[in-house]
Amino acid sequence: MQNIEYKSTLALYDDILDSTNEGIIVTNQENKIVKINKACEQITGYNIEEVQDKNPKLFSSKKTDSKMFKAIWKQIAQNGYWIGELWNRHKDGTVYPIIIKIHKTFDQVSNSNFYYAVFSDISLQQESKDELFHLAYHDPLTNLPNRLKLKAQLEYVVSNSKRNELKFAILFLDLDNFKTVNDTLGHAYGDEVLISLANKFKNIVRTNDMVARVGGDEFIVVLSDITNYMFIERVCKKILAVVNKPFKASGKNFHIGVSIGIAIYPNNGDDIEKLIHNADAAMYHAKENGKNNFEFFSNEMNLKLLAYSQKEESLVKAIEEDEFVIDFQPEIDLSTNEVFSLEALARWNSKKDGLVLPGEFISDLESTKHIFEFEELILKKACTQLSKWQKAGIYNGTVSVNISGKHLEHGNILKGVKDALRDSNLEAKFLELEFSEADVMKISSKTLNVLSELSELGIGLAIDDFGTGFTSFNYLRECSISRLKIDKSYIDSLIEEESDEDIIKTIIDLGTNMGISVIAEGIEVPKQDEIIKKNSCTKVQGYFYARPMNPENFETWYKTFYN
Repeated sequence: MQNIEYKSTLALYDDILDSTNEGIIVTNQENKIVKINKACEQITGYNIEEVQDKNPKLFSSKKTDSKMFKAIWKQIAQNGYWIGELWNRHKDGTVYPIIIKIHKTFDQVSNSNFYYAVFSDISLQQESKDELFHLAYHDPLTNLPNRLKLKAQLEYVVSNSKRNELKFAILFLDLDNFKTVNDTLGHAYGDEVLISLANKFKNIVRTNDMVARVGGDEFIVVLSDITNYMFIERVCKKILAVVNKPFKASGKNFHIGVSIGIAIYPNNGDDIEKLIHNADAAMYHAKENGKNNFEFFSNEMNLKLLAYSQKEESLVKAIEEDEFVIDFQPEIDLSTNEVFSLEALARWNSKKDGLVLPGEFISDLESTKHIFEFEELILKKACTQLSKWQKAGIYNGTVSVNISGKHLEHGNILKGVKDALRDSNLEAKFLELEFSEADVMKISSKTLNVLSELSELGIGLAIDDFGTGFTSFNYLRECSISRLKIDKSYIDSLIEEESDEDIIKTIIDLGTNMGISVIAEGIEVPKQDEIIKKNSCTKVQGYFYARPMNPENFETWYKTFYN
């Protein structure tokens, strides 16, 4: 009876061992296998007959060295168990990771030690861990290292270069005109271009160098162990060559370029942040020098970048503290002898430098997102002033405000306009927005909807500096343009022997035929005025008629204009 009960208990133990998902190996005092369960057979590929009386090292992948195993057995002897991760080899040769706990136990019947190991295949967890690690350190689009991976690599490169007195170079790459690709062909095609260029950049550099993507169209190349500048120049020229090669899309050839800034360790900095900052400064200098070239960093560049940063900070503070004022320049209709519109011209009333004209700060603002805040501030000021004049019965014409193409494409100008009209209680028909022809030519199809919505509100839309580009006539209709302002350079030429009078006449005729009002701006001398009148242009603006004036001076001038 006792014998039957004993066998039933063993059978129960076998059932329990075989029901678990973890592999179990039992070995005797000589570390020979005496039993494995079904899960072990499934995980390892071996059955009990193949492993009976053999050492468990049969499962080892040999990725763990003998020192490690000695340490494991030492801990088992001291503590009675060991837990950790190992690499095993399947019967078919596949190597896989496991988490395993090895126990030592004493059998009183045989008066000897036994060992049993419980383990699980963690291949899926390891794959997931590896994938997460890869995602954390690589750009998902190009599969290049990202900023985190770049930082880690640079820490090693800096340390190695210091220890071995080596030099290395950081190349900061920024694609030129890449935005045009996205706007024209769509972001999906733009992504294809980025992936293609990323692969080409990797093929240019050596195996011990690195290419990382750090922004939308920004890359950083790390060239290790540099012995001469000629090598850096050769790499830069190869990069320029692959980027400059035209690519085809929709049956057309498209061209982009790349501006490259170079900083060298330790000449241009001895830490990561400074080197990247200086390479970035050199890249901006390359852009200023015509784009699509490379520049080595110099201290003069850094000073220039510092001055730019300080100016940007001052402009942001000026917006916050409302340091901007508006002068208004009249636009006159000669056929009725009335001021039909006022162009709002912003000035920066700087506490430090006094009155600063827009030519000295607008381009700085346009290179940042702060241009949106600035233009919406000017928009509100202009609408509020016009509303005040209307209520006081002083002036009831329109006001024209300059808006950047960047704001139209990337900001929310529609909301800005609605807010300005609501806050000032001004009707939409009294507001006109001016865009430069260069900006209008860059407008993507999606922004045409914004222009259409602005037009539906009753806002007038004007193209400034017209005649310098190649705007399609159909595009003028699609954009709902109501006014063209002839570029000042053509008006300036009228006082020269070889003038652009024919071009001016063509623009005036174009406007007349399309039902679009045409304005000649920048009239300063009688000869210009005479030629403009001769060519039947009745709407004018310029110093010859009236200079930009602050609100108080305009009110005085306006009263005398009709007397």
